Amino acid sequence: MSFLESDKVQREINPTMKNIIKILLLFLILIGCTSPYREAGSGGGYSDTQKDNPKATSEQPLETNTGEKIKAGRRQQDILGQAGRLRSFLFLYCRAYESKDLDKFSAFFAPDATENNRPFHEFLPRYRRNFERIKTFNYRIDLDSYTLDTETGNIKVKGKYFIQYLLNDGTWKENNGIISMELIESGDSYLVKRLNYSFLSLE
Repeated sequence: MSFLESDKVQREINPTMKNIIKILLLFLILIGCTSPYREAGSGGGYSDTQKDNPKATSEQPLETNTGEKIKAGRRQQDILGQAGRLRSFLFLYCRAYESKDLDKFSAFFAPDATENNRPFHEFLPRYRRNFERIKTFNYRIDLDSYTLDTETGNIKVKGKYFIQYLLNDGTWKENNGIISMELIESGDSYLVKRLNYSFLSLE
């Protein structure tokens, strides 16, 4: 092939190669533009909403869970603290009863307190007679459960009582049963608003 013929062939081939190269470049550009879109829409990516507000997917659940744990912890502390206060109150209540000091024992009751659905003050003569007949007491109340009345704010206590007493004539007796109280807040302690029990009589 002569030089002139070779030059002619090159001139004919070059435009064709240029067109092929242009097509290849355009194809590569199109692939580069569409690939990120497919990745973003795939299951392994995240949505535009997530990109704009990353807290919605990560920090918010953590903050909610942390807040709930803190509240639960505080409630647990309140419950434990309340149970301790109630047991302390019941302990002092029993000691006042054992002392046979009617004024001291009466101070644990609210002015409008009731006992077995009757005014507490109506039972004072009976308490006085029993205290005079008894030489010594052993009295205990075991706390079973308590609930907060959301309407009144009072605390309702349920438990079991156990009592042993020695009469002046030397006779030992004992009694036990179910007891419930409705208590109202009074400073750091409580006052009995309602007292109910299954049966307790020394007569």
